[in-house]
Amino acid sequence: MVQKQKIIKREYIAKRRVLFLLLSFVISLISIIAISIYNSLLIDQTLSLVFITVVFAIIVAISIMHNRLRREIIDYDTSYARLCLRVLYCWIIILAGNFIPEFFVPVALLPIILTSVCSDMVSLSISLYMVICLCYVHHSNNLVMICYILIVMVSQATSSYMKTSEDKMRLDVLVIMFTSNVAITLICYYLLNYNMSLYILLFAVGLGVVCTAFFGLLFNFLLERSIKDYTNKYNIILNKNYSLVKDIKNYSLAEYTHAVKVSNLSRECAKVINANEMCAACGGFYYRLGRMEGEPEIDNAIRLASQNCFPRDVITIISEFGGIIEKPSTPESAIVHMVDSLVTKIELLDRETMSSSWNQDMVIYQTLNDYSQAGFYDNSGLSMNQFLQVRQRLVNEESFL
Repeated sequence: MVQKQKIIKREYIAKRRVLFLLLSFVISLISIIAISIYNSLLIDQTLSLVFITVVFAIIVAISIMHNRLRREIIDYDTSYARLCLRVLYCWIIILAGNFIPEFFVPVALLPIILTSVCSDMVSLSISLYMVICLCYVHHSNNLVMICYILIVMVSQATSSYMKTSEDKMRLDVLVIMFTSNVAITLICYYLLNYNMSLYILLFAVGLGVVCTAFFGLLFNFLLERSIKDYTNKYNIILNKNYSLVKDIKNYSLAEYTHAVKVSNLSRECAKVINANEMCAACGGFYYRLGRMEGEPEIDNAIRLASQNCFPRDVITIISEFGGIIEKPSTPESAIVHMVDSLVTKIELLDRETMSSSWNQDMVIYQTLNDYSQAGFYDNSGLSMNQFLQVRQRLVNEESFL
């Protein structure tokens, strides 16, 4: 049935994500209009800024979607609801810049807030655009804009480094954040005014302390919230009350029983090799999701998973169903394929034939060895030792029925 279908693998965009991107755009538009009115910009200037904001928002939205579809988004995917909230926080900082002297708006906070929830390039683009808008409406000198841009770039670099670093409280990174904020502010201020005072020095040091403290104390918290959002999604889509779980059960009790069996076994096998067990469990449960919709099954499965905002790695497993379009590309995908192949084959054999554990073991060895010798899992990142560990765990299973 599945073998007959002619499949073109497609990507789908969830409406929920589009809505949150639109909300982010509305927030940006309102902020731009508010800051323009407060600074008494002419109508044509305001409209020009609005038009540029519309174009920029479209480019950023396309970039976010493109990065996600190409799997270039951050490791924990993007929470579009949280991104919308972070954009709001950033605009609040920009709006607060109306009441803060030039050079001392805490623009270093922008990349810190955004980096934990979107890709580095998107974070830097949004931060720089907000800074440029702030300088434009204030008719700031070029040195003010240069100061803000340099601070944003340093902040983005340090945030990106801390996001991937195992040590989340690197003292040297905090020192770089502090010294760069103070030094860049003071140098640009001096080049513009050719004078310096103790008051300005203290203001610059205070700004550096605030930004560094925020970076050191809250960046990890923001990042952990993003990770938690991602990992919680696994539990949500496996919950027995989740809509798709109910749909599968209503569609076919046999399919539901098969899905639960593959999910549980995949999770146990993933534990053995320290793979992402929740990803394997979700991938196992929804591996045959497309059967509810009919042909083309894989295409329909990807559509359902995308529209329900499944984690990217789970959608990858679903798209590699049976190795029809692509062979398993991750250890979790390889595990799910191994488990599903065995469960399906054993289910097709009569109960009497499989009543002997010896017969079950022979089916496991023969099936998995055939796939392994054919190089089916070569691109999955699953080592031979891990393959043997997973195979042994499946052999130790008392019964697949």
